[in-house]
Amino acid sequence: MTDNQPSTDQPLDSAERSNLARAAQARVAAWSNGAQALALLAAVHERGWLTFLNRPRTTSELAVFTGMEDTRLAAAFDALEAAGVVRRTDELLELRPEFAELIADDGLYALDDILARASAMIRIVGDSAHASEPARPTEEESLAIARGFVWRPGPGGREIYRGMLDALPEFASALDSGRVLDVGCGVAGAMLTAASMFPGMTGVGLEVEPAVAAEAQRRAATFGARLRIIATDAREFDETDAFDVCFWAQPFFPAETRADTLRMIRRALKPGGILIEQEMEVEPQDEDARLGFALRRLVFSGWNVPFARTAESLKAEATDEGFEHIRIATANLGRVVVSRRPESRGTVR
Repeated sequence: MTDNQPSTDQPLDSAERSNLARAAQARVAAWSNGAQALALLAAVHERGWLTFLNRPRTTSELAVFTGMEDTRLAAAFDALEAAGVVRRTDELLELRPEFAELIADDGLYALDDILARASAMIRIVGDSAHASEPARPTEEESLAIARGFVWRPGPGGREIYRGMLDALPEFASALDSGRVLDVGCGVAGAMLTAASMFPGMTGVGLEVEPAVAAEAQRRAATFGARLRIIATDAREFDETDAFDVCFWAQPFFPAETRADTLRMIRRALKPGGILIEQEMEVEPQDEDARLGFALRRLVFSGWNVPFARTAESLKAEATDEGFEHIRIATANLGRVVVSRRPESRGTVR
């Protein structure tokens, strides 16, 4: 239909328009409720409620702790209960077990990190609609995103890592007796988890964001791991024939850096050394998960980072840069591409 052709659509009557408006209003209200619940969670966590409720308490004990009057305290607890954060059990008030894990010292994730990452991503998504410049994270936001993205070394992290290693025996073997290169290591959550399982492991982590690299080095020193973290553009790393295995955090590398990064990895690996890449994002079939996927794609597109690369595309990308394909493995964290630097030294660009 051209601009001057009449529309065949019938105009909506007032009832239909009202129904459409109410449906849109309900959807926005649902998003608003989620944002408000997040704000409430952050506020009560900052004030120590979650730690206090990590064991059962009476209403009067919570009133004394918070200093709030009864009506407002009851309303606040009801809101937290509706959000699934707390519960009533035998006339006592307590934190739900899943949220207790988020404030445990050895829990898989830290609630502080999750909240900081959520705050950073809300700001970045809002700025992603600007036409001029992509929404770049500040140094503080980069650190928050890195800390909130990965699990912490501990029992839960080792359980996850063990499941991945079961599907990747060549990776496990290299961690046990070889030297490891982690390209895009973030705050070194994965490296430190591996180090806790393989005490003899040595390795190098490369991280382009200085604040993130400093946090990774601090964690490694605290942990006592034999890891060296270098704040650098991975393309500039110049060790050659030095590593038995490399894990490349490929989902975070912009398009213009990828080929040169793979060439650096090929040089850094020993002949026969293994490259591991994870297929991080898969377009969800679940309607509830599609919004998060779409929002992450919006942000990554602003950074010119290829989003949701398939295992097959990762395989092709690596073979284009001289790697030999071994296999695509299915692990607990999804599909993983296993490649190898050829045994023959040949010409490494």
